[in-house]
Amino acid sequence: MDIKKMLVAEWQNVQQLRYLSIKFDPAKCVGTWQCYEVCPVGCWTPNYQTRQAEFHNGHRCIACGACVLQCPADAIQLTVLR
Repeated sequence: MDIKKMLVAEWQNVQQLRYLSIKFDPAKCVGTWQCYEVCPVGCWTPNYQTRQAEFHNGHRCIACGACVLQCPADAIQLTVLR
């Protein structure tokens, strides 16, 4: 593959990533806080009173999907905003 095709393919990936967002359903959260443990940018906080995670600092979220993969209750989804 030549460099131009590689750059075009990478640019398309970057454009698509801009439209990814985290959707959190707190009603499904079972309080394992694995999302908090794996988030590389600190968008999750454990709430010890409610035994649920709280999604905050969404502006810092890089939509890496680590929290989605770790959530045992499927309370977190990666969605496309387009």
